[in-house]
Amino acid sequence: MDSNILYERLIEENIEKGFQVRLVVSDFKEVTYLHIRKYFLTYEGEWQASREGISIPASIENIYQLLYSLLDICSKAEGQEVIKFFYDNIVKK
Repeated sequence: MDSNILYERLIEENIEKGFQVRLVVSDFKEVTYLHIRKYFLTYEGEWQASREGISIPASIENIYQLLYSLLDICSKAEGQEVIKFFYDNIVKK
């Protein structure tokens, strides 16, 4: 992992199409950024970041709005069991 990467998590992987989507938190010029970026598999077998994706400052306001939106989507799409699962398995740890 690069020294400026503070957090990295695989969100989606499609080996057949040779891409991944990752959530990465990193520092650049004394600012912490949150990146949601598509990676592609090179001919050498390495995962390389593409230009597809977004980067936003990892401010508490931006993270709150992202989390609020994801929870809103989950609560409407799959109901309370999803939220309870994540609460039981992440928050209580």
